[in-house]
Amino acid sequence: MKKLLAIGLAAVTSLSLLSFAGCGGGGGGKVEAGATKVVVYLQDFEAWSNEHMNKMIDEFNSNLEDGIQLEARFFQDEAYPDALASARESGNAPDIFMCSYGNLYGTVVSHDYAEPLNGLMKDEYLDDITDTVKPMVTFGGNVYAYPQLTEASALLFYRKDIFLEAGVTEPPKSWADLLSVCAKIKPVLGKGQYTLGLPIYSALGWATYGLQYNAAGSVALNDEWTECLVDCDGYRALAGLWYDLYAGGYVPAGNVTARGYNDIIEGLCMNKLAMTFAGSWSIAEIMNSYPDLKDKIGVVPLPTLSGNSGETTASNGGWTYCVSSASKHKDLAAKVLEWFFAEDAARTARFFEAACYSKSAVTKSVQQYIAENAREDLRDWLNVVTEVCSLAIPEPTYSWEISTAVSGMLEYVALNSNANKTTLIEQQIKACVSKIERMMEQQGRNPAYSAG
Repeated sequence: MKKLLAIGLAAVTSLSLLSFAGCGGGGGGKVEAGATKVVVYLQDFEAWSNEHMNKMIDEFNSNLEDGIQLEARFFQDEAYPDALASARESGNAPDIFMCSYGNLYGTVVSHDYAEPLNGLMKDEYLDDITDTVKPMVTFGGNVYAYPQLTEASALLFYRKDIFLEAGVTEPPKSWADLLSVCAKIKPVLGKGQYTLGLPIYSALGWATYGLQYNAAGSVALNDEWTECLVDCDGYRALAGLWYDLYAGGYVPAGNVTARGYNDIIEGLCMNKLAMTFAGSWSIAEIMNSYPDLKDKIGVVPLPTLSGNSGETTASNGGWTYCVSSASKHKDLAAKVLEWFFAEDAARTARFFEAACYSKSAVTKSVQQYIAENAREDLRDWLNVVTEVCSLAIPEPTYSWEISTAVSGMLEYVALNSNANKTTLIEQQIKACVSKIERMMEQQGRNPAYSAG
């Protein structure tokens, strides 16, 4: 969620409304007489995403015989949760609203803000949700949101032309390979160029969930939130990787782009980086802003500790749509969700086509449609995103401060990579565990654990 919230335009005053879409659009400007208004609250994202959604809303409203007139309201990042809270408090909750996977239970389901979709939507549509994503929207046996997409928190993007110049024939598969490739590339780079871009600051907390799992077989806490799992060889190895990358001078000390990790792909496209970790959404940025570089950029899963393929290297983020428990038109709201995401695989697939397959489909029917109809020039990238998302873990829902403790450990090791490696890592592992255990006392047990 944090990555997506940062993608919006410059922040505006809380509760500011960007635009109204679908308030009578479509049907040549005609409005269906006697139709029931269904209101949906949406996040404001990239221009291409907003344009796609507005076209879909107009198309939905062009049907003047379905008894529904959809009204969509877009809100910029910080304004969105405030708008939802204000609408609920005033008794004007939208019929449909968006929610990230990571926040679904803690901020929505546990407060009874969402109506279970079982019985509202057809069983065949709920069954169509992939096995990877179904558990991310299901609690206590009920599906509380219909998913729109998943996107991988981290892939490895690299410049093929720089690899060729450095005599590197293939992207790294293991962490040891990554260090070796960095050593080969560094000598061919000029002033202001770096071998590798990594998430730093707050992004380091969520962009490394997949690597934490890859190294340790877990994230920082167990499922019940009763045990800290950081004091293990896997986290030592991950901290060691960060130490070695910074000690080698392969990584810039600060952000190379204005919005840090969220748009770090720009650093690769602008020749500041030879390789970079970046979220799968970066594929759309390449295609929309740097199309001439498409053939010069490769993308593969992040290297694994072992070097084996087919392992988890990322976490799945993304967005879902909920029907408000306070809605007076739940049945109609469910029909809207079915139209947008379930009835017609070709129609739903338009979003992923507009996204240049930088996001992964979350229903079996849409995945099959895309597999059969995707653009040939983007199939390699599509296959990477699909593979990584299918193996990715959900973003953990424990306190963000716990993720911050892990990122703080990695950052401290990286920025002090002139110290003794073993001593430094042991000290930081111990300090990280101590911080997390204090936070665990305040956080308590995972409320979703018994909810399924």
